[in-house]
Amino acid sequence: MKYVPISRTTIAEKCIPDLVGKVKMHICEILKKHSSISVTVDIWSDRTLRSFLGVTAHVCNTSEDVYKLDSFLLDCRHFPSRHTGENISMAFDDITEEYTIASKIDYTMTDNAANMKCAFKVKLPQQSVDPSDDNEEETDNLDDEELWEDLDNHQETLLDMTRSRQRLSCFAHSLQLVIGDGLKEAKFISLAIAKASKLTSLLHSSTTFKNRFEATFGSGKSIPVANVTCWNSTFKQVQAITSLDYKNLAEICGKEFENVVFTLREWNQLQELSAILGPFSEATDLTQGEKSVTISMVVPTVLDLNTHLLKMGETRSQCQPLIKALHNSLQRRFSGIFVKAKMARECEAPMPFHQDVYFLSAMLDPQFGLNWIDLDVSNSDASSLKMFREDVKRTLTKSVADGEATQQMNADDSSSSNNSPPPTKLPRLVVHYKAHKSQRNLTVDASISDQISKYFSDIQDPCSDSALVFWSKNKDRYPQLHALAVKLLSVPASSAPVERIFSRGGLIMRPHHARLGSRMVSSLIFLKSNYAHL
Repeated sequence: MKYVPISRTTIAEKCIPDLVGKVKMHICEILKKHSSISVTVDIWSDRTLRSFLGVTAHVCNTSEDVYKLDSFLLDCRHFPSRHTGENISMAFDDITEEYTIASKIDYTMTDNAANMKCAFKVKLPQQSVDPSDDNEEETDNLDDEELWEDLDNHQETLLDMTRSRQRLSCFAHSLQLVIGDGLKEAKFISLAIAKASKLTSLLHSSTTFKNRFEATFGSGKSIPVANVTCWNSTFKQVQAITSLDYKNLAEICGKEFENVVFTLREWNQLQELSAILGPFSEATDLTQGEKSVTISMVVPTVLDLNTHLLKMGETRSQCQPLIKALHNSLQRRFSGIFVKAKMARECEAPMPFHQDVYFLSAMLDPQFGLNWIDLDVSNSDASSLKMFREDVKRTLTKSVADGEATQQMNADDSSSSNNSPPPTKLPRLVVHYKAHKSQRNLTVDASISDQISKYFSDIQDPCSDSALVFWSKNKDRYPQLHALAVKLLSVPASSAPVERIFSRGGLIMRPHHARLGSRMVSSLIFLKSNYAHL
């Protein structure tokens, strides 16, 4: 029988679209089983300057003996519209409605761009109308500007009970902004960094210098090229250079390459820069994982970096302006953490990283618990420290109780829906009174407190288990805490997952593939990213 090859048209217009539809259905079936989903959102432009909106979903898979984090690319959609917050929000809503997960999304992770903040900041007021009531004067007037104002803290807390969308800032991006603020004040070290860049370029362009370098330091030794858009690459470049022997490096440069020879002062500056930025690089790497818990590391990491900078500030470092600038920027860009830890005064401006999810996840990760408070929370007096410990415990107790109340409400609603017609949408105030009433009727507050106390006591013993392994083993021992842990620990700390999607897109859009249509690019990225679900 003669083999008949499949035509390009068949593959492009039938096989690939059918496969995309099949994978989407499979992802929908998986997400149906989860009641809590987190997403990351970002925009990418390919080499032909076409924009794509990427959305990834993240859940904790508890169906196996050992829990694991699962990620899915929901869409990498061509986005020809202007990158306004309204357009992003509309496209995002279309994607979540396609997967019927809009009501399940608890947290949305984005970068700090103004359009992303705008897209997920405004919460639309719900208008409820009783079909039997024709009196229009009693309905909400959506033209009332007060309805569109930012909600206060009390309203935010109440709205969480009805699954409002919460936007979280990308930790890695915020940390990069801190580094950028610091390096702006480090003009004294710019000459040394420029020489490091020239040395690296020389190593990758001159065969003569490369042969000398490998003869002295070995063929396996190299210096990575820095990327101007990623401070981490600059740090790794400086780290690689300072790991070399200073005298040997100066000798191989000689008079022929004397323009890249470091003075002793410049060499010491690079060594100090490496020591200062080392913990920042480690923090960036730790919080960009996709298969491991990262959200719980945010608060301990920020407080540890604060302690690190305070200690570096006590030394006779040549980089004191850099240290001071980094410390000020860290406290400003993560002010929500420092204010809640009572290490800074509360201000009227929006406080980044003030959300409870950062503190709750740290407490629910057995490798941290409350130890980060003892190690890195520095207050003026012991009473403030004790007060903070009690505050975070109360927040944890309340969050568990809120979860119990929500589950009870959902159970009551599902049991009554079989025998009654679909209820009309309730006004927000009525919903919150109902939630408050359900919460008051709970009699588990004491058991929750006992469970939390037992948990904090048990994790004091050394344990090598990761957070996911721990909760898979102890789901019956701490059932109420377990439900909250599974929900929160699946939240990514950064938007790195969706940025990795765009890296795959860059591989697909190579120069000889630059004529691919936007729909085909979107489909190929979708299939490549969800390859495990084919």
